[in-house]
Amino acid sequence: MRSYEALMASRLITSTMTRRADIKTPVQQWGWAYLQRQKALGRPISPHLTVYQPQLTWMVGVLSSLFQISVCVGFAMLPFNFTQFVEYIRSWHIPAIITSAFKFVIAFPIVFHTLNGIRFIGFDLAKGVENTKAVSDSYLLFTTFCLISIAILLLFALLGYLSAPSRSSTFLETFLETVVKHV
Repeated sequence: MRSYEALMASRLITSTMTRRADIKTPVQQWGWAYLQRQKALGRPISPHLTVYQPQLTWMVGVLSSLFQISVCVGFAMLPFNFTQFVEYIRSWHIPAIITSAFKFVIAFPIVFHTLNGIRFIGFDLAKGVENTKAVSDSYLLFTTFCLISIAILLLFALLGYLSAPSRSSTFLETFLETVVKHV
């Protein structure tokens, strides 16, 4: 008998309640109408990247985040330490130009993230936060990290050339000999 009374009481409660989701305040009604007008015009409802004009400053921020994730995930997923990883790659006997490109791919995000971190320390100190200064800093950042990454690539290639047991002449070795002669 109690379950029947409980069932009837629950039906009574649910039949007398109104749905709160259907009731909107005037501000909510205005907001909903505004969103419907924007949707009818074909505009995105929420902030979307297509709304904003591409700017170098936010592209640098996105690249920094992506490179940070790639560096963290790359080092976390590596099943052994970095020197063992390099020896493992060397055991494949890949041509030097490909391993040099691989080293550049590894150095590129590390250098970019490091230099951008230094840039953000300046932002924390309120240095260079003006829009024009931030854009020129972004150009400087791109130029610097490309040059440093290429310098790291050439340094590793030169060290590999100097420590190579055989002197077989490859394209990269010929290039490095030319660079060393002219420096």
